[in-house]
Amino acid sequence: MTTMNKPLSTELVPPAAAPRARTAAGRAGAGAGSDRGGRTRELILRATQEIIAAHGLSGVSHRAIAARAQVRLSLTSYHFGSLEELLEASFDAYRGHTQARREALLASAETHIAHFLGTPPGADKLPAFAAALADTLARYVRAGVVEHRTDLAVECSFLFAWNLPPTLRAKVDAHSRELVQLAAQVFSRIGSRSAEVDSGLLLACIRQLEFTQVSTGEAAAVETLRLTLYRLLLGLLMAGDSVPPA
Repeated sequence: MTTMNKPLSTELVPPAAAPRARTAAGRAGAGAGSDRGGRTRELILRATQEIIAAHGLSGVSHRAIAARAQVRLSLTSYHFGSLEELLEASFDAYRGHTQARREALLASAETHIAHFLGTPPGADKLPAFAAALADTLARYVRAGVVEHRTDLAVECSFLFAWNLPPTLRAKVDAHSRELVQLAAQVFSRIGSRSAEVDSGLLLACIRQLEFTQVSTGEAAAVETLRLTLYRLLLGLLMAGDSVPPA
């Protein structure tokens, strides 16, 4: 089966190892109060993500989390131990509840690719595909800023952090590689011979659009996002196998 005929898949990177937690499974699940412990754990995770979204990773502390979650200070370390473990759990939680959005985006991309591959050659084939994919991506970016701002701010905080603990850095880097590979699948399916390069350029553009909007609090119009992404995509698609002169 060729790459062009192989459906897109999110199964690219093995699941990241769970945080070093005597934390999650051991504590929250023990004893008759396990349901209550699970609810407390979720409150702490949600509070952590809200703090990250509002103040960045530097704003995270056991005291700030306990105050926002309205739980006893001792419970943050009881459920998660160190702040490093809590940050890892927060990143894992972010990954888990945003997976559905990534899968929906891939499904839309698959629809566009199927139409592209089934369309006879013509002068407007690449522009039409670029326009359709740009529209899907623009709406995805816009929805992230408007409807999922906390998730997006959390992602930006982790992706752009430079001093993460080694275990957390490994998870964030694996997530970044997965995103590159997911986008590279799209370019491979339509015949790009520099799929990872094209993927990296597209993701860099999307991340810059997302970061700018999250940091300023101003959501760009879909039309502006669509035009930006269309021009980039069309340029990448029309570049073909071109390389810079030696």
